[in-house]
Amino acid sequence: MNDERPHAPEVLSSTDEPAVVGDGDVPAVDDWQRAADTGAAARDRAADAGPRGAGPPWVPASARIPALVREAVIEWLRSAAPNEGCGVLVAAAVAEDGGVPSRFVGMRNVAESPYRYLMDPMEQLELLEEIDENDQVVWGIVHSHVESPPYPSPTDIGLAAFPEAIYLLASFAVEPPELRAWTIVDGAVNEVVLERT
Repeated sequence: MNDERPHAPEVLSSTDEPAVVGDGDVPAVDDWQRAADTGAAARDRAADAGPRGAGPPWVPASARIPALVREAVIEWLRSAAPNEGCGVLVAAAVAEDGGVPSRFVGMRNVAESPYRYLMDPMEQLELLEEIDENDQVVWGIVHSHVESPPYPSPTDIGLAAFPEAIYLLASFAVEPPELRAWTIVDGAVNEVVLERT
């Protein structure tokens, strides 16, 4: 059987971006490439498991996001240009349990790259501690694609660490930006319809 699935793309970089060699908290390109390879392998395993992927434990058909929160997401991601922007959506419950994000927290992309993102580890830690103290959850992980469609890349799949979260991607390749949502569980990627409230 001839497998025609595409392999993980080479991670894009340029000589002047800090992620090329790694800079403090920023991984080297080799680390990003490993994430892309891992995500591509997981995606392929999920595709081999059947038409709906690996059968994640939950796949909400839709999730609600308030218009003001949605606007805050787009505004923050637009301000990050020409690099990818990123952030976290916070709620009282995950989408699977009917949770609706009450706020968006924009995070600094320490990769400072138009090809990848890495949330500032200290900002992320502080936010996760605050969320835990307030009995809240990470409802969603948000980032932008500067010139590509709003579909999780192999690197995005390989780095997905919150299986109960919704992954929101905004593409600024079009205007107005296209915002789409996904679940990423064990390499299986499933779209979630975003409802405005």
